[in-house]
Amino acid sequence: MGHMDKGPGIGEARLGGRYTLLAQVKASTESTKLYIGQKGQCRYCGESDRRVFKSEAHAFPQGLGNRWVISRDECDKCNQLFSRYDDAIVRAVAPLLTLGATKGKSNKVRQTGRSAGPAVLSRRDGRDRPLLFIRSVDSGTSEQMGLTPEGALLLKFPIANDPFKPRYAYKALVKMAIALLPDAEIANYSSLRAWLLDPDDALEFPHLDVGVSFASIGNAPELLAGALLRRSDPKDLVPHILFVFCAGSVCFQIDLMSDHLEDHLPPLPPGTTNIEWTNTVGSPNRPETISFDYGRPKHLNWSSAQSQPQPVKEIVLEFNPLTSNGPLTPIFR
Repeated sequence: MGHMDKGPGIGEARLGGRYTLLAQVKASTESTKLYIGQKGQCRYCGESDRRVFKSEAHAFPQGLGNRWVISRDECDKCNQLFSRYDDAIVRAVAPLLTLGATKGKSNKVRQTGRSAGPAVLSRRDGRDRPLLFIRSVDSGTSEQMGLTPEGALLLKFPIANDPFKPRYAYKALVKMAIALLPDAEIANYSSLRAWLLDPDDALEFPHLDVGVSFASIGNAPELLAGALLRRSDPKDLVPHILFVFCAGSVCFQIDLMSDHLEDHLPPLPPGTTNIEWTNTVGSPNRPETISFDYGRPKHLNWSSAQSQPQPVKEIVLEFNPLTSNGPLTPIFR
């Protein structure tokens, strides 16, 4: 279980003793720009020519709502390459970003699906928050509408099959994790960095496991949090470092593939890592804190280098006619 306290400092982690919090960066609406890394050398490719550090490199993708966390040690060439990976991970969770009204590039909420297509999610101008617009052509099944045992109205909305490249999306998470690695750990991940810099790699991976969980889908918190967790005992039969990243209503988790620090591990089946993460945020201007529980992750295989439909196939709305309230729940393929 992860926990973030108030303010920009390092939070606390409660992880049953097997992991401790190695590094954490977080930001939200009241944050100013936060610069990480040291100027002078790119931590990804090693470039040291100061003339090629002109672009403002976002440590986390702008499309996931990052307006605050900037890397000082990412050169322009790497920044341009990583934009491909950022686009892939944004496409992978586009429906959750649209539903949560997460503002990406140009301070706009991303639309999911083509305007003239059979299914589209978009946000229209609203007084306080953008209003959700959903259009979905009836698929002809009898399960599109129904009632729960409690009498709530159940509506299912198919989501457009927007394509993304799973391996690129996985590399986006690797890039974010490396941005937070302390200098003492960088040398343990030389192979991973080389793999990251090759957009057309042909390595065979039977499985690149990504845990995805979510909270407050219809009203996403405007926050970002990236955390590295390091195992407490080097001999423990768990990965050396885990990376957990939350953007608004979506939370990802992966284990980093080190050069040699997992050599003693037996093959771990997909879905072994199951961190139920919680972000607790507050403000110096408000005494109360708000917790966002992301729940148990759904595990996806993002090893494919070929385009695939984004993982969310439909959204379920459970609407209570007495209270006019109800949760939005994504259903994965």
